[in-house]
Amino acid sequence: MPSDKSGLPLVTIVLPTHNRAHLIGRAIDSVLAQTHPALELIVIDDGSTDGTREVVAAITDPRVRHLRNENPVGPSTARNIGIATAGPSSYLAFIDDDDEWLPHKLERQLAVFERGPADLAAVGCGRIDFDGREEVQLPELRGLLFEDLLARRARGYGGALVLVRRFPGEPDVLFDASLSCLEDADYTLRVARTRPLDFVPEALVKVYQNHGGQHVWNSAGMVAGYDRMASKYSAELAARPWVRSYYNFYAARGFAQLGRWRECRARLRLAIWDARTRGPLAAWYLASYMGRLGLRLAVMFFPITPPLPP
Repeated sequence: MPSDKSGLPLVTIVLPTHNRAHLIGRAIDSVLAQTHPALELIVIDDGSTDGTREVVAAITDPRVRHLRNENPVGPSTARNIGIATAGPSSYLAFIDDDDEWLPHKLERQLAVFERGPADLAAVGCGRIDFDGREEVQLPELRGLLFEDLLARRARGYGGALVLVRRFPGEPDVLFDASLSCLEDADYTLRVARTRPLDFVPEALVKVYQNHGGQHVWNSAGMVAGYDRMASKYSAELAARPWVRSYYNFYAARGFAQLGRWRECRARLRLAIWDARTRGPLAAWYLASYMGRLGLRLAVMFFPITPPLPP
């Protein structure tokens, strides 16, 4: 197992950034403040024009490496560049430029690896969502989670949350650059396809909502992301139509937020056809004829949650 001079296992952290000079320092500081010091941080400046280069260049910690793309390639390709240039570390982790790790994140997750099975692929954790107030989300599921991750019901395994084991002799899992969002969900799905996952039952990452300007998680991105995932996992979803129903519902919700009601209702019809319980989706379908007011009422009174196993 690769380690530093202290004998501690080495962790590579990949941080892509684009025009977040006012936020990137917080993310970097939270990595360098980890109680597990054996790490390298690869910052990929994805064509920033706002002074991000100067902010990163001012950091003198030798554990930080700074790469730059003169032309933006997007967060997934930027992460893949970081993975490809990683040193001989035992683990990979990722942090977004507007998020923050708590100091014990790596230490707590490595402790789970130490007592876990040799094929344990990744360890997640809880998160603190911050949008003026704090909301804590904690994971509950562990083990072979491909089914649960596909159905979007396994919390705690997002890209900025997981610590991923690198298996000697096996290529690293890379991010799918064709996904405009949900790329971290897809990444974890592929990590978890045949190996177990575990978690630390603590919130160890602070996720700032609407804190850094334009974000890929928007209505159009949601539609594109769920459609790409539905195409990529079409065989798996064909065997689980109740999960495919959920994907069509989220695409319908994105179309509703965009005011594209005809497409919204078309997706809701597909979702209703596949669903095991059709009442709430039928209510969404009727509410769509009321426009945005109907959408607000549907959100309030007919919440749609990830499907449970059959």
